[in-house]
Amino acid sequence: MSVVYQKMALMFLVDNVDEAVSYYEQVLGAKLQYSLPQTRPFEWASLLLGGVEIMFWLKDAAQREYLYPLPISKEPANFIAYFYVDNVEALYDQVKDRARVLAAPKDQPYGIREFTVLDPFGFLLTFAELKG
Repeated sequence: MSVVYQKMALMFLVDNVDEAVSYYEQVLGAKLQYSLPQTRPFEWASLLLGGVEIMFWLKDAAQREYLYPLPISKEPANFIAYFYVDNVEALYDQVKDRARVLAAPKDQPYGIREFTVLDPFGFLLTFAELKG
């Protein structure tokens, strides 16, 4: 029997879920979908950026969930969250004055225009649009 993967959601482990929710709502236009508990302060939250789900989990709460100790560090994970969008310039105009931009929009040789920001927790977020 084969398995069909249907979608993926990123879960960021953070020290302050409320701050993450506020940043992603105000800067990127995310919409709060679910949270635990239902009112602040949150331990966990799921947000939607269009059809993309991202989740934030309080580091201490995540650690309590698993039988094996999670390798939680004070530094963000070594990865870049890569989001495809339909209008990278419009998004850049929306966030450039409210986010720490690490790379302005640039055409890449592989047919993508992209830019990168750093969120308040040190996570790299790249937003890309397929060109052509």
